[in-house]
Amino acid sequence: MTYWVKRIKLKNGELITERELQHDENLFEGAAPVVGDKITVTCGGRKFEARVVWGNWPGRDPDPKGTIIPLRVEET
Repeated sequence: MTYWVKRIKLKNGELITERELQHDENLFEGAAPVVGDKITVTCGGRKFEARVVWGNWPGRDPDPKGTIIPLRVEET
């Protein structure tokens, strides 16, 4: 499975969208984290912990292989 962090809300309130990220930045292979999980993301040349706030919900059976699950996160 593939998941892709497409929106990042920084602590200062700034919202970073996929337009501002590199085309393959924060694109991961593996089981997609669910809402509430913490993951490590890259943004603005730094890595930091972020909490998933939208995307893969607990108990959801992900779509077939080849589907990319978009996620939104906020810096913790």
